[in-house]
Amino acid sequence: FCLLIMFMVATPLMSKDKLPIEIPKAKGNEVSEEEFLQSVVSIDSKGNVYLGVLPLAAEKEKWSAELAANAKLKEDKKAFIQGDASVEMEKVVDVLVALKEAGVTQVGFVTDPRVGRGSK
Repeated sequence: FCLLIMFMVATPLMSKDKLPIEIPKAKGNEVSEEEFLQSVVSIDSKGNVYLGVLPLAAEKEKWSAELAANAKLKEDKKAFIQGDASVEMEKVVDVLVALKEAGVTQVGFVTDPRVGRGSK
C-alpha cells in the first residue's frame, strides 16, 4: 500500500507536460506546479477528467474514491477545478459532487491569470 501511494505521488512529478486546456479568462493568481499536480482537477475539451496530469476513471461514480485517495486533498481539504471553456456545466457539477464526497470542503476555479495584460 505504501509503495502504491509513493508511485501515485511520484509519477505526476516525472511528467512536465501540461494538459491542453483553454481556460476561461479572469483575474487570478498563478498556481505552482506542485499545487497543480496535487490539487487541480482538470476537465479537457473531450470531457476527460484528470487530477494533475493523471487521468481519473471514465466512470464518474469512481471519481470520489480516486480523489479521496490523494493525500494532499485529504490533508488540505482544498482543490481547484480547471475546465476547458467548451466543457458542459454538467461535467463541472459532477466533479464538484465527487470532490464533496471525497471530503474536499474548499473549491476554487483556475482561470487565465494573464487577463488584463493584453489578453481578451
